Amino acid sequence: MEFDVSKFQGTDSLYETLSGEESYKLVRDLKDLDADERAKIRELKEKIVQSELLDLGIEDISGDISLLMNNIPDNLTPLQKVRWVYVHLGRLFSYDYRIANDSRYGDAKNISLSSFIGRYQSCVQISNIMFLLLNSIDGVTCNVIERKLPYQLKNITLQHVANEVILQDYDYELKILLDLTLDLYLIQADCMTRHFGFEDDGSGTYDIIPLSNVREMDRDLGLYQEDGYTDDVIKKIKTDIHFDENLSDKENIEYRLSLINQVVRKFPGYHEGKQYVGMLFHDLLQLPYSEYNLFYREENEINLKTVYHITFGDAEKWIIYSNSVGFISTSREKIQEMLLHGWFTNSLSLESVLESDSIKGRKN
Repeated sequence: MEFDVSKFQGTDSLYETLSGEESYKLVRDLKDLDADERAKIRELKEKIVQSELLDLGIEDISGDISLLMNNIPDNLTPLQKVRWVYVHLGRLFSYDYRIANDSRYGDAKNISLSSFIGRYQSCVQISNIMFLLLNSIDGVTCNVIERKLPYQLKNITLQHVANEVILQDYDYELKILLDLTLDLYLIQADCMTRHFGFEDDGSGTYDIIPLSNVREMDRDLGLYQEDGYTDDVIKKIKTDIHFDENLSDKENIEYRLSLINQVVRKFPGYHEGKQYVGMLFHDLLQLPYSEYNLFYREENEINLKTVYHITFGDAEKWIIYSNSVGFISTSREKIQEMLLHGWFTNSLSLESVLESDSIKGRKN
């Protein structure tokens, strides 16, 4: 690279990204630079982003998308076709968590079904791809819309986009809201979706499709197992959970983790895996826990993991979750060793917790 951006300090909003063996500092706030300098920064940033995509070895899933669209089952209603595409497409994508470091990271990507489409995408790209695909189905009109995240606080505004779909289902015209980005982890865990025609914008703009109707549609389309969704299995496990006074504190932790292990899944992406484990811990663990991040900067990617510290009575349990491996049992001493040998954390409290004298006496 001929252009050296290291002399531009601008603001303190700097971050580093790797491209090959070289490291560059990129200015995220360009307001202090003149037009020529801003243009050079953007050009360099785009080159690094493209280099990252190649270095990461992100697989091209455009062929899989084409395969799906050319094999939509015959004799389906427009709504059934949309549902079929929605679920199968949800098995392909993973959320690009790099967007968290720069909200503009993926906005400039040129989405074209005839060119490279990587697995990792933001809500912007996923919604644009849905727009292209669903509008190719007869009787379906799809638009990209901005929406408020359903769990977002009123005083916080984050950019998020999804799709609205207008179609004819038998004798009824439907206008429904679809948010595939939020359903990725549920689809990939074979759970019931929560963002397919089941939400409104608060003003009665969209029709609601009852979950019972979705279940019936999925059964007819062969989109879930004969014994039901994974949700059904989780609900059954939850009803069987009990505290056994004859078990030690440590054994009670292990008992609950053994139940969770029955429904742990592997995921192609870290973000979806972490969301799913969060759901399992909420429903099945029912014990105090904290979570922290770990990452290992490999040659071509940043390998993210989540550390969970579970406590109950006088006992504690440390585990690490990997989306590709599952749970790995560990200890505070092993995590400390990891931090000395190539692993890093952005969780400011992790190291202090590892060194905490108040809980060193707990039983691992």
